[in-house]
Amino acid sequence: MTPPPKGSTIQCSIKVPGAPTVEGETKPYVNFINTDGKLVSHTPGVNSLYDNYLRGRSIAGKNSPAFGYRPIVDGLGNVGPYRWVTWDLFHERFVNLSSGLRQLGMQAGDRIGIFMNNSVEWVLVEFATYYQRIVSVPIYEALGPDVLAHVVAQSGMTVVVCTSDNARRLLSLIDRMPNVQDIVVVDAPGPDLVRLGNSHSVAVRTLRAIEDAGAKLPIEPEMLPRPSDTATIIFTSGTVGMPKGVVLTHANLLASTASVVAMQQDDSFYTFTPNDCNMGFLPLAHCLGRMVMHLMIATGVKTAFPRSDPTKLVEDLHELQPTIFVGVPRIFNRIQDKVLASVKVKGGLQLSLFQYAFSTKKGNLSRGQVSHWLWDRVVFKPLRDKFGGRLRLIVSGSAPISPETLEFLRCCFSCNVIEGYGLSETVGPTSVTLIDDIEPGNVGAPLPCAMMKLRSAPDLGYDVDDLPHPRGEILVKGAHVFSEYFGLPDKTREAFTEDGWLCTGDIGKVDERGRFHIIDRRNNMFKLAQGMFVTPEKIENIYADHFIVNQAFVYGDPLRSSLVAVIVPDETLLRMFLKNKGVPSDGDWPSLCRNPGVRREVIAELAAWGKNHGLAGYEIPKRAELTPVPFENIGLFTPTFKLKRREAVAYFRDILTCLYAEDI
Repeated sequence: MTPPPKGSTIQCSIKVPGAPTVEGETKPYVNFINTDGKLVSHTPGVNSLYDNYLRGRSIAGKNSPAFGYRPIVDGLGNVGPYRWVTWDLFHERFVNLSSGLRQLGMQAGDRIGIFMNNSVEWVLVEFATYYQRIVSVPIYEALGPDVLAHVVAQSGMTVVVCTSDNARRLLSLIDRMPNVQDIVVVDAPGPDLVRLGNSHSVAVRTLRAIEDAGAKLPIEPEMLPRPSDTATIIFTSGTVGMPKGVVLTHANLLASTASVVAMQQDDSFYTFTPNDCNMGFLPLAHCLGRMVMHLMIATGVKTAFPRSDPTKLVEDLHELQPTIFVGVPRIFNRIQDKVLASVKVKGGLQLSLFQYAFSTKKGNLSRGQVSHWLWDRVVFKPLRDKFGGRLRLIVSGSAPISPETLEFLRCCFSCNVIEGYGLSETVGPTSVTLIDDIEPGNVGAPLPCAMMKLRSAPDLGYDVDDLPHPRGEILVKGAHVFSEYFGLPDKTREAFTEDGWLCTGDIGKVDERGRFHIIDRRNNMFKLAQGMFVTPEKIENIYADHFIVNQAFVYGDPLRSSLVAVIVPDETLLRMFLKNKGVPSDGDWPSLCRNPGVRREVIAELAAWGKNHGLAGYEIPKRAELTPVPFENIGLFTPTFKLKRREAVAYFRDILTCLYAEDI
């Protein structure tokens, strides 16, 4: 399709025909392909995630590659080129593994933990659980001990599949996990780990042994999975308090994948084919990563996994040459910063040429043009080649992405770039930008399985009668919405309205084309002493777009009239910035961060940046601390790179107090 220019009047969503008018609410919106107002629930003939796999296998071919990995080739951890497991072999393996799990005593409805980074083995365990109607419970590797113990104990899992290192972590907390009986490791456990397990009355086995046992003694399931069966329990990332277990059925996951298939058939989405290749980067423990994988399976697309080391991601992308990459804004921000920094270092003609080419392509975006006959070949091809050279679709999810970063991706990679919005409770995306919509700042229209509407939030100053666009809290309904929080009936009731709409806690607006925009977050807002409401995430996202900022935490004391911040700078780019300013940038990194002159330069630079990006005066932090330690190293990030705000306030309490006491 030819992208429409900015200002297009093409509708992305429509109001549900015949919907009643409710005081304080907009009418429900549905995707423009739902002309009769009826929602998509599943692809015909696909009633479970196992059926979904069979569909993908029939599209791709039984002997075609399904899942890829880079094997370790020596004792130093070096890896070779990607190897592939075919659709048929993978099916045989997960059927065997499912029988092996039954031999451990697992029955339909029992919970099993998956505690490792993305891998072929991760998906193997997942499909073994589907085949026998066992319930998988993913566990993020980045969880701290208290949250790890909570997830394992609260879910009641009896078996955990993991790496040897994670097995040791589990056994160190085993007194807080009374239900765990078996630990299945995907690598060689070693006799010491087996003895350690025995000392705690926990059997430590290998995945290969379980799989081999299942091959020798097959146990067929009593019945294949049904749409209403629980497929998985995904624990929310836990930005506030302990995470809750989101119970998702086969029907929930199938509704999301069927929606994208329906949009693809309507030519309003990227067309997936078996010729595509997806880089499975997002954690499979995260709803978006999981949904994307099942979408790839539904359309016969092969998926390969990168190594666990994020510094090797670009190398793996270059080797794999994927056509599809789904990531989070933080990754795309870092890519943008590193690319622009490398161009600046080259300077001279190369810098001037890049800036001119980028400016030309950026201007063309307003006319719906993402490619350029000359600059794509001369300037941007080396960059695209570094990432494999075949990218055709980039998807950003999990958090808002800035318009600048979206423009950067479109200009440099000359491919489709889309953004989605959703929650764990909606199996990841509940809305997505259309493939031909390149106007930044919106999260698109509801998926064809979803209805979305706004409800006034008068306590925050948002009303559905606001002009020029209605504003309020986003409510969602559809077959993709979760059924319950595991074991938490009160929390489940709190999440829904009396008539069954999920309350997202996100504040949005709907524009004239029926596109949703995320403008606020109910729970993270605070009020300053002068009565002004502040959304720290908005400020943090703007600051993170500056090349010298790696991470940002913005805080406001309700008894004060100004904000303060803690900034994690990018060492290489900050030193370059200081050099250009004529400020000494030598010395060790922690000392540079503590230097008062450096702090003043950074505060002034970010104040100007914030003003240029639409921040009001009260939204610009007046003081800031520079810290050399990334937030993830001190446990302040969730596995999906969201800031744990409450923990950050506690961790930086003394620093925040000192910042307010300063007279700068």
